Amino acid sequence: MIHALHNLAIFTQSEQAKLVNVIWALLQVHTGEQFRVWTQTELQSIFPHGALICGVGYINRPAVHMIGYLNVNFPAAYMEEIRQPDGGVLSPIMDRWLKENKPQLFDPGQSGEVPHQEWMEIFNRHDLRNIAAHGMYCSNKPVSSYFNFSRIPEPLGPRHAFLLELLVPQMHSVLTRVLLQKDFERQILISSLPVKLTQREQEILQRMSEGKTNVEIAEVLFLSNETVKSHVRKIFFKLDAKTRTEAVNRAREMGFFASVTRRIYSRHDD
Repeated sequence: MIHALHNLAIFTQSEQAKLVNVIWALLQVHTGEQFRVWTQTELQSIFPHGALICGVGYINRPAVHMIGYLNVNFPAAYMEEIRQPDGGVLSPIMDRWLKENKPQLFDPGQSGEVPHQEWMEIFNRHDLRNIAAHGMYCSNKPVSSYFNFSRIPEPLGPRHAFLLELLVPQMHSVLTRVLLQKDFERQILISSLPVKLTQREQEILQRMSEGKTNVEIAEVLFLSNETVKSHVRKIFFKLDAKTRTEAVNRAREMGFFASVTRRIYSRHDD
């Protein structure tokens, strides 16, 4: 951050005033929808981009297991294509960030860099064009945030890296508050279940306990509705349950959730 503030001199006084306004507006954000609006208004004035995906998740190397996303015009199918066998997500750019912990700029038109041919095919298929990415680790929780900007309509350079270094700490603070709020303590505790659920089944059971439908779970986790239904059936079998409510209650009795009262799914018990 000190290095970033030192580089603030590259901006004119007018641009510095605009930066202050952008950060001030960010600090007024309290919901996911407000964050989305901020990225498409104030943020665009200093960091124009065509697509953004950002989220909070657990780092379980080599991948990141996401707790929640905010997607702004970003191709959801891309996230499914970079999903790893253990359920985490990983791209060469994300991998480089995990190793270096600094802003990452990728523009094949400028550098000719091809980090991984298979991934490049995915990158081109979804017309991402370029990437400016950065993230932060929580100081008091075992999670991190990650911000991936794409379709930036100008050549990437030091200015973008500087803006990421300056803005991401503030964005991280707001995003974790918006996505986690008081729900961090309510996340699944991967502890001593007498039955073994896969990482994906754990994620889906968590969403079931929040009252989400299969369609809503599919959207949040970037899965097909049929895939979610298949996982739900497996959860029912492993927990010897016939309904969503019964599955969640049995999981809670086994100590699978943090000990807080949750809104249990009671509609459409299928």
